[in-house]
Amino acid sequence: MESDLTLICRIQDDNTDEESLSALVDRHSGIYHSMVNQFLSHPFYNIDRSQAVKEKDYVIFNSAVSFNPEKNTKFSTYLANQAKWKCLNIINKKKRSNEMSMDDVPLSDEPFSESFIGQLNKQEAFALLESTLNKEKDFRVKKIIDMRYNVDNNKLTPWRKIAEALDMSIQGCINIHNRFINKVKKEINYV
Repeated sequence: MESDLTLICRIQDDNTDEESLSALVDRHSGIYHSMVNQFLSHPFYNIDRSQAVKEKDYVIFNSAVSFNPEKNTKFSTYLANQAKWKCLNIINKKKRSNEMSMDDVPLSDEPFSESFIGQLNKQEAFALLESTLNKEKDFRVKKIIDMRYNVDNNKLTPWRKIAEALDMSIQGCINIHNRFINKVKKEINYV
């Protein structure tokens, strides 16, 4: 069995080497499909996912042609990144063209990431945060959220400064913050 690098060199030397391309596609289709399924699994992306699957051979071919073995990366890793960027470009095109409704937005697993807030329009997000924050009985939650996000320079306050101000550990502040964000996410699911 020939190595990936040998197959890739053949493809780079002769763009019509279908045997080498076929062998590369057979070996790495699983990686490509797993990335497409990971990023385009939401039902809203069904059409895009099927189109991305149809373009599998083309993406693997382009990845082989542009692969640089001198960068100390395995081809499988390189291909996974190419597939990931293809999926993210599809997602970004949908977002830019405003084809998504609020019901179609898949929520991120990251607490309070840019994508989490970006998926709600700002007024809804602030209203939801405020109402959930007003229900909160632990005064530390309000202080942590206020210190972390209500700054004039539009930057997040470092956890170290928040922890010092509240005389708590950094991890304790992060835990309280994440519990609150999870409550907000649950509220979103019920809205």
